[in-house]
Amino acid sequence: MSRRAGYEESWDLTYLVEQLRELIGRDLHLDEALSEELEDTLTRLVLRNQRLRSLQRMVDAERSQEDLETLRHALELMDRQLLACLPGLLERLRAVLD
Repeated sequence: MSRRAGYEESWDLTYLVEQLRELIGRDLHLDEALSEELEDTLTRLVLRNQRLRSLQRMVDAERSQEDLETLRHALELMDRQLLACLPGLLERLRAVLD
């Protein structure tokens, strides 16, 4: 991604998402609440990915700096929220496997 967007992905978030990917590939027996939390988190990750792609398209199209800043801030907020919730979700998913 171009530096013009002023956005760098968090390696911590990438690491947590990879852990999540590993866990959901297993045969998990989840209660309703954990299943809903997992579904919500996966939905937010898909939305984040869509926003990241939109940012790249905007950079490629040389959109205004203001447009790029708005989307970059939205991505940073989403990253902070995911970084806050993913460790707990991973812990609960691991507990299901034990």
